Amino acid sequence: MNLEQLGNIIRERRNELSLSQENLSNKSDVAIKTIHSVELGKANPSVKTLEKILDNLNLQIIVVNK
Repeated sequence: MNLEQLGNIIRERRNELSLSQENLSNKSDVAIKTIHSVELGKANPSVKTLEKILDNLNLQIIVVNK
C-alpha cells in the first residue's frame, strides 16, 4: 500500500463517519494540517500519528510478512 492509497482509505472512512478533518483532528490530537496531508498522500506520518488517526476511525493495519 502506498501513501496515496492509505490517504484515500482514511478520507473515505472519515466521510463514512461524517467527521470533518477538524473533528478528526480534535478527537485524535493530530494537527489538521497533518490530517489533510495524510489524506492527500503527501505525508509520511509516524507510527504514533497514524495510530491516533486510525484508532479514532476504528481502523487497523494488518502487517503480513511475505
